[in-house]
Amino acid sequence: MGGVSPVGGSSPVGGSSPVGGASPTGGSGPVGGSGPVGGAGPTGGSGPVGGATSAGACPNPVFNTTSKLITCSNGRKHRAEAIACTFTVPPAGGAGGASAGAGGASAGAGGANAGAGGGASSFCQTDQDCAALPYGYCRREGNSVPVCDSGCVTDKDCGSSEICVCNGVNPGRCTPASCVTDADCGPNSLCASAPNFCGESGSFECTVPKDQCITSADCAGATCAYQTDHRICSNVVCGRPFLIAGAERVAAVTPRGDWFDPTLTPNPSDLTPVQRAQLAAHWARLGQMEHASIAAFARFQLQLLSLGAPSELVEACNRALSDETAHARTCFAMASAYGGTPVGPGRLDIEHCFEDTSLGAVAKLVLREGCLGETVASLEAMAAAEVSSDPAVKQALTRIAHDELSHAELAFKFLRWALSHASAELRHELACAAAQQLADFESNARSAERERTDDRLAAHGLLAGDALRAIHLAAVRDVSRPLLAALFDVEASSVA
Repeated sequence: MGGVSPVGGSSPVGGSSPVGGASPTGGSGPVGGSGPVGGAGPTGGSGPVGGATSAGACPNPVFNTTSKLITCSNGRKHRAEAIACTFTVPPAGGAGGASAGAGGASAGAGGANAGAGGGASSFCQTDQDCAALPYGYCRREGNSVPVCDSGCVTDKDCGSSEICVCNGVNPGRCTPASCVTDADCGPNSLCASAPNFCGESGSFECTVPKDQCITSADCAGATCAYQTDHRICSNVVCGRPFLIAGAERVAAVTPRGDWFDPTLTPNPSDLTPVQRAQLAAHWARLGQMEHASIAAFARFQLQLLSLGAPSELVEACNRALSDETAHARTCFAMASAYGGTPVGPGRLDIEHCFEDTSLGAVAKLVLREGCLGETVASLEAMAAAEVSSDPAVKQALTRIAHDELSHAELAFKFLRWALSHASAELRHELACAAAQQLADFESNARSAERERTDDRLAAHGLLAGDALRAIHLAAVRDVSRPLLAALFDVEASSVA
């Protein structure tokens, strides 16, 4: 790796690199004969009303020749057809026989299925330096170090459960998806873009009647993001997400009285009914995330054992699992107090959570769940505790901040151990994955809705847009990026 890491100040290296295999539909042409608007349902009055939105609404649909998506005046973007990407900058490598000319692209037989370690250098000066990557090109953003990137032209160039999302300049990006086109979603439903929580780049998911929002503009300073099976508005301390195939899993909130700590009781007497409802929803969402973190650490515990990790990592993971259980009880206690009804978590779906237990797969999960998720969670909780005036809230957030910091430290310790046992190719792959995740997170933070925090809600632990933006950017700029850069530079110099 030449003693240099793509993490240190670099931009993302694009979407996930193709891993071969068929797309969810096994092809990239139009699916089901869907038209430009995909048979969308109602085209008027689609904005959120009372927290709901019309699942099939796409007012004033326009086909975007760059993204190959349908854009709607309500902010929704959906995929009516799986159309090959066109781009103005042809790739250096003719992966799978691909060629691009005069803004067009055609995929040769077999598609691109070369892995990211196919001999291409991490860094580049020209597109030719990246010819070994599928649809390789040299990506430059701002003052960042130029990094080789892989792209796609059709869904065939991506892995299973991914689609090729076009950008019009370079080849497209392989993006997680549970649907390929609107035709996969049934009547009055669309295959639309859906961001994830906590800076994740998102996926394409079918719209459903219980979606609470279309974009973050519907959320009054919160984030519109995809949760398990629908889109919700949330201001959330991210914690360690429970990720399966790139998507977060959480349990539904349900009435129950056995999942909260009765010793923590906030005083909501100065709040209006609307503010109490907002806080109940906020703390319930935090409870869901903390409850999911229990599963994330339970899985991590087994992964550590399967990899033969040192006992100190196993012991620290066991403590973290206990911490997250306490956090979940605390958050559901707050939600119950503000809402006036005892609530807790329902059943958590863990299907397919152990499909890949290799060192590389576990390290990538830890990068996202721990090195970013836990770091951000600690800083958010710390900031919220500082401005909280309710004693119970301040106590709860102070403990969460302290614990999440130790969980982030565990993530970095594991990554250091993993790098010491990884091949040169895997170290390179992890460095690029870290650069990608950091830049995706930072990009999403910068584009978040601007909104001033309500002081009365902040006193009870709920921060809004501008405050969260500053925290997220600080987490990437001042903590995660320099720590990862130092970690990968040390590993690079040790094998140079």
